[in-house]
Amino acid sequence: MSQDILRQSKKASDFRWITGIEDTFVGQVKPGKRRLDEYELTQHYIFWKEDIDLIKESGFEMTRYGIPWYRVNPADGVFDWSWTDQVLDYLVNVNNISPIIDLMHYGTPLWLDNEFINPNYPSKVASYAREFAARYKDIIYYTPLNEPYINAKFCGETGFWPPYLSGNSGFVQVMKNLCKGIIYTVREIKKVNPDSKMIHVEATGDYLTDDKSLKDRVKFEKERHFLMFDLITGRVNKNHYLYNYLKENGFTNEDFKWFQVNRITIDIMGLNYYPELSVNRVFKDNDDIKTGLIWGGAKGLEKVLKEYYKRYKRPVVITETSTNGTVNDRINWLKDSVGLVRDLRKEGIPLIGYTWWPLFDLVNWDYMEGHKPVEEYLEEMGLWSLEIQFNGVLKRVKTPVVEVFKQIAKGDKQEIVGDIALKK
Repeated sequence: MSQDILRQSKKASDFRWITGIEDTFVGQVKPGKRRLDEYELTQHYIFWKEDIDLIKESGFEMTRYGIPWYRVNPADGVFDWSWTDQVLDYLVNVNNISPIIDLMHYGTPLWLDNEFINPNYPSKVASYAREFAARYKDIIYYTPLNEPYINAKFCGETGFWPPYLSGNSGFVQVMKNLCKGIIYTVREIKKVNPDSKMIHVEATGDYLTDDKSLKDRVKFEKERHFLMFDLITGRVNKNHYLYNYLKENGFTNEDFKWFQVNRITIDIMGLNYYPELSVNRVFKDNDDIKTGLIWGGAKGLEKVLKEYYKRYKRPVVITETSTNGTVNDRINWLKDSVGLVRDLRKEGIPLIGYTWWPLFDLVNWDYMEGHKPVEEYLEEMGLWSLEIQFNGVLKRVKTPVVEVFKQIAKGDKQEIVGDIALKK
């Protein structure tokens, strides 16, 4: 039975160490491209039991765990829970690890035409969520949809993923339906389990510039990262910074009203931050305005966590962080980021959990576009590495980062993260 262990408490003892297995599921692809199912590519469907053992061995108390919607819902109204029954039983009942169920991590079922812009998407994703919650009634924690910003960007603005829209209108169209789906999903889960708690996960993003003429562009980019939270909480009205942008790109008066009338409360904010991916420099290149990634480090993480908390005043979990680099790079980032957790809790910010993502290396999304074997796309971000064997097996190999993390996880939480200070 899953337990309510991620308490919104000031006590150090209630802080939680969390991990996750990369769970991007993009099953619908154009001819000539490859399916992007991280469980398939990392062989988690085969080694799920061993992988859950690694979660336990590494010292984690909770894990984000993705459900491959396109597999468990193979036809409209048809659900197959045979695999998830086994996995969740072993995770929860055998190993006593509390899951945060990642219901939606980018992909839709193969039968849902036009994916996220299908007018029935919000009701279909909510139906799937309701069926899951009804079957696994003891599960408490859910992420209705992972990183709406990235989802809308890749599916609606850059045309990288289905339904392959492009431009601002595509971004807005996809984001609108994603956020409606989130609200529908929360509503259905809470009907089944009123005690459930939603961890709304978004990709943080900061933008910096030395050029004063670009301050509006910086503001615009940052506001788009806040858009999901603002829409689902009914904050978007005529005074909102993005109001005109949304209206110019397809939002109607009825859309604005719908989000205000159907607004929900955020239980917990889940914020994703990668020091090499989450901070951008905005600059001019002749007549073009461009952005380029820069190293954000712990200062960048501190800045975005404070900004989100100031804006929404809700409990925070770091739901993804790590760095793509050497073992020493990962150890240093682990120490730096955990040290920041303690500092922020001292300042009174209700930071109640920390997620090292992923547990083991992931496959770069460029795999979908490429032709090389999967091992050529592995990103060294995990506590455990993946190493290809002569028989094609991706062996889970322990790195020194595991032992460093175990020392943290098994240490005195009072000393490592401390209590959340009362605001003066």
